[in-house]
Amino acid sequence: MHEWAIAMSVVSSVEKWALERNAKVKKVLLSIPSLSMLEVEILREAFNVIKKDSKIADAELEVIVRDQNFSCRACGNKFTLKDIRSQLEPILRDFGEENPLHVVPALITTFAKCPKCSSHDFEVDSSIKVEAVEI
Repeated sequence: MHEWAIAMSVVSSVEKWALERNAKVKKVLLSIPSLSMLEVEILREAFNVIKKDSKIADAELEVIVRDQNFSCRACGNKFTLKDIRSQLEPILRDFGEENPLHVVPALITTFAKCPKCSSHDFEVDSSIKVEAVEI
């Protein structure tokens, strides 16, 4: 369900951008963090359905899943999801796709800690970004 809301936002934003420039959009490059656990195929399908009656009806969606980035507020350590994957294995194994992180990714600070200082106080880059628009 998250995928459809995100696709709607992307279509709306890119369509507005295209209308302001009177541009014909060929491709939209979207990057999503790995922690978002979005289904890329569902996101692409939603984009294709929603764009049909828009200024960007012919646009293709390319999605890049980027490694999740974190920054510890306590010690300044920068780390990725790969660095704390072992801390999350129990919750991913026990709950599968319906794990709390899928529903609320910001809960990661509850289940993981900085690999350097063990603090649970770290920032999560959960931004979904339109990286480029090809016209």
